[in-house]
Amino acid sequence: MRRTDVDPIFSSAELPIAAERVLSLRPLRFGQLARRWAVDVSAADLTSVAAPVDAARRLWAGRGYLGETGANRRLAQMLEERPEDFGAAGHIVLGAEAVELHPSFGPFGDSLHIIGPECIDGLQRLKIIAAMEGRLSHEHLQRSVIRLEICCGPERDRARRAHDGAEECLNPSTAQDRLIRCPDIVRLMEQDWEKGSFDPRRGMTTGPHEPRFSMADVTSALACLSVDPDPIAAHQAATPEGREALWSDRFSPVYRSLFHGRMSPVGVMRAVEAWEVAHSALAAMPRKVRQGYGHLIEYAPELICWKACRSIPHQLPLHLLHHDSKSAFPWEQVIERDLPAVTVRTAKSLVARYREVRPERRRSYKAEAPELDLWRELAW
Repeated sequence: MRRTDVDPIFSSAELPIAAERVLSLRPLRFGQLARRWAVDVSAADLTSVAAPVDAARRLWAGRGYLGETGANRRLAQMLEERPEDFGAAGHIVLGAEAVELHPSFGPFGDSLHIIGPECIDGLQRLKIIAAMEGRLSHEHLQRSVIRLEICCGPERDRARRAHDGAEECLNPSTAQDRLIRCPDIVRLMEQDWEKGSFDPRRGMTTGPHEPRFSMADVTSALACLSVDPDPIAAHQAATPEGREALWSDRFSPVYRSLFHGRMSPVGVMRAVEAWEVAHSALAAMPRKVRQGYGHLIEYAPELICWKACRSIPHQLPLHLLHHDSKSAFPWEQVIERDLPAVTVRTAKSLVARYREVRPERRRSYKAEAPELDLWRELAW
């Protein structure tokens, strides 16, 4: 996108920013469309833009530098480890009183002067670039190509309005959304789900508006029937926060114990059936058994379901979970016939064990029962 047939000056009558301030850039590429410029420039060329302590005020930014937030730490790490990605993800929006192009026939290329620059969106990135200048070489920063969108006149006002309320119009990406990048889940999606379909955002559906079970259900169910003798996967899958953490690291041992290349639709449906049957058995238990140490049933049901699936007579062959329907083990019969009673017995056994190992308690059941250390203490 290289253009030289552009207007030499492009200005606005409204001047909220002092005209004497000029940002001079040597763009790698640039283009002009209506009252907006698109400019590609290396991070090395932007190090001085937000370097001053009062950069936010000088650039009329909507908010100052937010410091060591999680997002900013990740951006800084990306610039250091993957500079090409830092430039590829997101862009910086500037307003300007005027933009002037100064063509050059020398070896250094054209120069673009941004008169009265205003940072409409992107100050965090600019401050990170400025802060990293001392740690990263000029050559390293040149590897990061940043897209600047520069707006003048009415386009600048429109950009302000749009970016001031942009967060209200966004659906933030989650770890669940990124499961679509897992090749093992993609392979699972492409397999035969009989009359339904599966994807990690909607789960298993049998029609446009007929969900069968969610991805959260799938994760909890696979954790319930995991071959791992440690209940850590079941513990992570027990809460929305735990599931997001589990889904966010596709290379962790816990994730790989649930989602792998051997997954099959029949295995997922077996797991979900067992998980649903066990939960139904717990839900049917009378309220009087949920008092005192019985709060374990209320606040740690995944532990009980996990343990129950390992307590069935002649145990479920968990290592064969994803084998096809020709499996010699009568999965459906055992789950429907034996698991409800085994789940109830397991619940009573674990409640008794809870009373035994924690005879003196200093915290509420609600706080203590969901803790992984307690789960491990009761499960072994």
